[in-house]
Amino acid sequence: MWLPANGTKEPCKWTVQEVYDFMSHCDGCSDLAEGFKSQEIDGQALMLIKEDHIIDILNTKLGPALKICRKIKELKEHFNY
Repeated sequence: MWLPANGTKEPCKWTVQEVYDFMSHCDGCSDLAEGFKSQEIDGQALMLIKEDHIIDILNTKLGPALKICRKIKELKEHFNY
């Protein structure tokens, strides 16, 4: 799993730019990274986001939304959330 430059920093403390960087490096998620940035999704918001938020706010389809949710779940598991 790719993590921003400071890979030890807990995701809930990530900046909007760090969330953008993370999303830019996720397979199947990179196309939506700009949407996360424009919606000012920081680490705290990333930990709270649900697939319906991704579908509605980022105007994406279910498949990519589920891939993003899987990446967020993996991230939470990696940091024991």
